[in-house]
Amino acid sequence: MAKDKKKQNITHEDIPQNTKATAKRLLNRLGRQKRNLIIIVVATLLSSAAFTALPLAVGKGIDALVAAIRSYDGSVGIVETALQVLWLPVVLILASALISGLLAYLQQYLIASVGEELTLSFRRDISAKLHRLPLRYFDIHKTGEVMSRVTNDLEKVSAAMQEGLPQFISSVFTVLFAAITMLVLSPVLFAVVVVSLLVSMVATGFVSTLAQRAYGENLASMGALTGKIEEIYAGNRVVKVFNQQQAMLAAAEELNERQYRAQRNAQFSDFTIYPTIRALGQLGFIATAVLGGGMALGGAITLGTVQAFLQYVNQISEPVTETAYVVTSLQAAIAGAERVFALLDEEEERPDKRGNAGSISQGHVMFRDVRFGYTSEKTLIKDLNLEVHPNEMVAIVGPTGGGKTTLVNLLMRFYELNGGSITIDGQNITDLPRSNMRRHIGMVLQDTWLFEGTIAENIAYGKRDAAREEIVAAAKAACCDHFIRTLPQGYDTVLSGEAAGVSQGQMQLLTIARAMLTDPAILVLDEATSSVDTRTEVEIQKAMARLMKGKTSFVIAHRLSTIQNADLILVVRDGDIVERGTHAELLSMNGFYADLYNSQFEARVS
Repeated sequence: MAKDKKKQNITHEDIPQNTKATAKRLLNRLGRQKRNLIIIVVATLLSSAAFTALPLAVGKGIDALVAAIRSYDGSVGIVETALQVLWLPVVLILASALISGLLAYLQQYLIASVGEELTLSFRRDISAKLHRLPLRYFDIHKTGEVMSRVTNDLEKVSAAMQEGLPQFISSVFTVLFAAITMLVLSPVLFAVVVVSLLVSMVATGFVSTLAQRAYGENLASMGALTGKIEEIYAGNRVVKVFNQQQAMLAAAEELNERQYRAQRNAQFSDFTIYPTIRALGQLGFIATAVLGGGMALGGAITLGTVQAFLQYVNQISEPVTETAYVVTSLQAAIAGAERVFALLDEEEERPDKRGNAGSISQGHVMFRDVRFGYTSEKTLIKDLNLEVHPNEMVAIVGPTGGGKTTLVNLLMRFYELNGGSITIDGQNITDLPRSNMRRHIGMVLQDTWLFEGTIAENIAYGKRDAAREEIVAAAKAACCDHFIRTLPQGYDTVLSGEAAGVSQGQMQLLTIARAMLTDPAILVLDEATSSVDTRTEVEIQKAMARLMKGKTSFVIAHRLSTIQNADLILVVRDGDIVERGTHAELLSMNGFYADLYNSQFEARVS
């Protein structure tokens, strides 16, 4: 049952929910390249017409040759006679083939340009959209899901534009021209071809359904196997620590066996079932040959007409047989485009106002009657009031999920308030452009992020025009100058995606140096020293003390020993500030903070 359900899910994924609306939007986007599309349609029309003329030219040549043979009297040489009757059909055949080939080349060249231009326009819009989406969107959507919109879904659209759509247009014109020509040549033989094609189409529809299931199970099993292998390698150390090698190997072997069976069934569909369907399609060819031969012997039609019919059967049988492929490709493309449009339709951040954040210099922060909730059903922060004076160090502590990080996220305007206001130096942050406001706030997160580039470029990420002397000064202040100079190229050492040669703690130091270099009016440290050893942490605390002079700083910490010198400690629980004061004042209250502080030592003793 579970396996059948998985197949249905995979099939459902490529079925658009609103085909008409999505196709209309896709066509409107394609309409931006109207000129190329018109040329493509005209080229396909003429190419199909020239391709349809080939069997007629060949048939005329055969009829002319048969007539010449019957009337041959020996007065003229055989070669000369053949040349007299065949030169025109041969010229027509060559012209038709040349015109059809050139136009098909033009069509493929332009359709490739159209497809890539469409994909490029989507990627540009998605890239711009991702920068305008609120942080809330990324909280409820997995990274892999977003990446799939940019990669897999767009690939489906691109593949359909470059293969499925031109094949569909070409097939329609080819079948239409061939059908009209056959109907004119011989309605009886055309009826035979239609019946055989109907049989082939019914068989194709039935078998393509079975094949889709096989491919769906193959994709599902491959995804499960890949995920399990990635999980095993990523957690290799943990697997060995708990002696779970055999269990993990057994699980991987089971998935491997499942993938083997699914792949075998998919290969069977490709190499056995579809050739059988193509053989069924040739029934029309056989029936046409037998009946047409009898009609030719009876004088009802010419031998050239029979030959032309046989070629037309081949011309239309393949497009009809591949209808399922083309329809599936276009369906998957529309489904992919639908998901891309859904991303582009997501609600964006509120537009920036034209305030001036340049006057932010003191770092005087006010929270007034602030209300906020990640969802409309649950309010996390209710009527929060807080004033932080310039040059104050404010520590925020509390249990996990209590709302510590939420406070600084609201200050950074990563989320919009449900009520109340936050001001910096008397200016409401909603009246300031986000980018300008954030230039005055330095933030160091617990999760480090370094891009592929030199160490100097990573430190200067927030100040691209920084001189090397400024970069080195920031690195020294963050206690990372020493280890940088021990690297092969020093500040010019290139960090890869895995930051080879740099430990997690050293990466954290680099992000701290990055924040220091911008010299912000407000400094936010969200567990910034969590990956640093005790000795280095002491050094950083000293450096922070020097750098935070003249700055307002918010420090989120779990180790309460690191924030004892804070000017103000906020104890946050369930979104509310339940206690506030200095370290000594809070201990004297013998309340929640005192319990948190003392629990650290109890844990060590136990």
